[in-house]
Amino acid sequence: MTTSKINWTNLLFIGTILFFALSFVNIAFAFLGIICVITPFYMVVKTGKKLWCTTYCPRANLFTRLFKKISFDLKPPKWLYSKDTKRLVLNFFCINLVFIVLSTYMVAKNNIPPMNFVRFLIVFQIPFELPQLIPIEIPVILSHISYRIFSIMFTSTVVGMILGVLYRPRSWCAVCPVQTLTTIVKEQSQI
Repeated sequence: MTTSKINWTNLLFIGTILFFALSFVNIAFAFLGIICVITPFYMVVKTGKKLWCTTYCPRANLFTRLFKKISFDLKPPKWLYSKDTKRLVLNFFCINLVFIVLSTYMVAKNNIPPMNFVRFLIVFQIPFELPQLIPIEIPVILSHISYRIFSIMFTSTVVGMILGVLYRPRSWCAVCPVQTLTTIVKEQSQI
């Protein structure tokens, strides 16, 4: 009788599913998305390797599982993997972060109401409310930040899924701002 050992890294896709599922339970859980932003930088500084991108990213794991058999596997256009595209996506990500910081500051000062909806590509409000299965009273600032983080994760996941279906399952990884920044951190640490 043989026993097959389960490689736990093959189950990391559950992290992405949990992120979205828990955000439907209560938006406060979306704040956990910050882990996917901080952990890759910690890992590259600690190990000098981009382990997050190559092994531990739950979204990359999800894309691999979802699109391995259904991807059209078209040849990606050269511009998709160009430095200009990576820079554009990184700039978009940085603009998102600036919006998060500034809008959170404005919410804290009671100058604007907190965002209580999901946006796609920063500007397009999705036409349905995010279900909140368990209403929990949380500070408006946490709610605001959580919706902002959810919006970034939602946007990048949708774009990544489109790229995964059209091209290769992990096409998003080539332009992912976290991958771009960890590459820069890795290169700078080797100088």
